[in-house]
Amino acid sequence: MTDPAAGVSGRRKSLIPVGIGLLLVLLSVGLLATVPGTLTEARAYVAAPACLPETRSATCTTTVPATVRGTENEPRGKGTRYWILLTEEGSDTVRRVQMIGHEPVQDTVYAGDQVTVTYWRGEIRTVRFGTAAQETKASPADDWRIPVAFGLMTLCFGLSMLLLAWWAVRHRKAAHFIPWQPSILLVTGILVGGTGFVAGRGAGTVREAFVITALSVVPAAVLGALFTWWLRRRQNRAADTSGIVPVLPDRKQCLHATVRGDVPYSVSGFGLLVVGDGRPAATPDPEGRFARRTLPETLTVQHVRALRPDDPDGWYEAYKYDGVVIEGRDGDRTVLIATRRRDAPLVLGSLTGMPTVEGTVAEDPADHQRTP
Repeated sequence: MTDPAAGVSGRRKSLIPVGIGLLLVLLSVGLLATVPGTLTEARAYVAAPACLPETRSATCTTTVPATVRGTENEPRGKGTRYWILLTEEGSDTVRRVQMIGHEPVQDTVYAGDQVTVTYWRGEIRTVRFGTAAQETKASPADDWRIPVAFGLMTLCFGLSMLLLAWWAVRHRKAAHFIPWQPSILLVTGILVGGTGFVAGRGAGTVREAFVITALSVVPAAVLGALFTWWLRRRQNRAADTSGIVPVLPDRKQCLHATVRGDVPYSVSGFGLLVVGDGRPAATPDPEGRFARRTLPETLTVQHVRALRPDDPDGWYEAYKYDGVVIEGRDGDRTVLIATRRRDAPLVLGSLTGMPTVEGTVAEDPADHQRTP
């Protein structure tokens, strides 16, 4: 039985991944669009000639000697900021220069060591100690890393969301019954996006970051296929209800269960079922003391099954792969009771009071008595 309200809700929910996917793709385009400018800036710094003695200009670099006064490692969140304290030759002013990382200069120098610093456009861009050189935070050399890392990640995530939404709309599947193809696409997109982020942060060049990300597609797809295979095995196990048989409750309990149907005891917000206290009753009260709607004796159980795509979306969100549905009839009306697999035997027992075979309710022995 399909819930029309749930169908409308499902269609509205399908717009969410579309919106998120478009937003992520647009964000990635904006980020990657800044990369050529950062590379141009970096090339301009590398190609800048040395300034003439005693002159400084924005079109050339100036290298001056300096003395290290110390280093600082400043914890910041989950990371650390690295600094070198130095004074230039002929000055007593201590400059605090933030470095990119801590190698190969920041963690090597000590107070009193002699270094050289390179200025470009009024900022210290590089610190050299012997043959080792390390870029400062003001250097344009690594400005491409952040937009490339986040650009690749958001692009892969966004495309995955759009593909998933396209598939779901085209095939009209509930979110938890997505076929294996888009499942692989989604997992692959997440893994490739994560690889792109790491590559952007650690690769030597922009081209290298893109190549690493592209090469990760095949292994990511293999991992996605393995994950989807495991997920489908779990779905298949959840679909097998043959081992669910009635168990008579030996005490009062409030079980998670939802009743749906055109009957007075199907009430929105009543997500619990009281068993072991007379006839089972739907209620929103965890103690089962008030607002009880009793399930009548006219309700008969037909069979037990797994969740299906046409069931209300809220059922899967509540029960995941642990959910089963007890189908019954009350006169000419169909009644569905969704509950957890481990609670289904008690729900069945409270409704039927007799055992079943292979997940279906046995007939009443009185039906087979001979008529005198």
